[in-house]
Amino acid sequence: MRKIQVKLFGPTTVITADGTALSDLGGIKPRQVLEILALAVGTPVSKDRLVEQLWGDNPPRTYTGTLESYISLLRRKMGIARGRGSALATTSNGYLLDATQVEVDLDQFRRLTRPAPSTRPGDALAGTQQALGLITGELLASEPYAEWAGDERAQFATEYLTACNRAADHALHAGDPHTAITLARAAIETDQISETAWQLLIRGLSATGARSEALRAYLDLRATLIEALGTEPSTTSRALYLDLLAEDRDQTTPATSINEVKTLLALLRDALDDLPHLDLSVNDRKLTARAERLVAAA
Repeated sequence: MRKIQVKLFGPTTVITADGTALSDLGGIKPRQVLEILALAVGTPVSKDRLVEQLWGDNPPRTYTGTLESYISLLRRKMGIARGRGSALATTSNGYLLDATQVEVDLDQFRRLTRPAPSTRPGDALAGTQQALGLITGELLASEPYAEWAGDERAQFATEYLTACNRAADHALHAGDPHTAITLARAAIETDQISETAWQLLIRGLSATGARSEALRAYLDLRATLIEALGTEPSTTSRALYLDLLAEDRDQTTPATSINEVKTLLALLRDALDDLPHLDLSVNDRKLTARAERLVAAA
């Protein structure tokens, strides 16, 4: 028999063993019970924990009976039996969603994005791409206000960032820089100060030959870190930047070098526009004048 599917990305939905999709699970509290159990699929959840997350410090006097009624309602809705062998099983101190009978999309995501160390980069990348396809909406979108749901969303944001960064690195090692760029950008959208994501983006752009874009990505990283944290990029990021400059100097034709100088001047101009009162040193003014003459001559 096929497993029951519980989908926590987007509105909470259950796909029963016969393929029926359920979004009405009997009300807010029964739905939340299922969500809490699904977050811990395969592990028993105590009644005390359920009570705390459902009602905080103000549970009803008859909370034990109320919980039992919610579990019975969920079983009827999902078409499953009761007892210890149930897909929604009763344990000595609580309840359990049996992982052999129930599959939860968040749990699938976590398994797919945590490959064994011996997994080949291409296979690990494929697993992460499959995991990303499971994300059909915000995690626990049915619970916009519950504190425990907010905590889960915050934890998942970190997991998503790590998965994208790891997969981008796998893509680079698998010789697929374009996918690495896409994944790195997704990571940056999640956390703009993730320097690892910016480094992966720079490496991906460089691998495709888009060195001007890679240079701009570094300067965007630098501006982001200065604005958000008041810090400069790390030694690793600066080394990537210097390697790009050295590569241009050693390998490009004179015409391409002129284009790179134009790019750098444009980036510098953008940066200086935000600092109208900056007074350049004599050496800086001389360097700028020389660069302008070089570009004009080209």
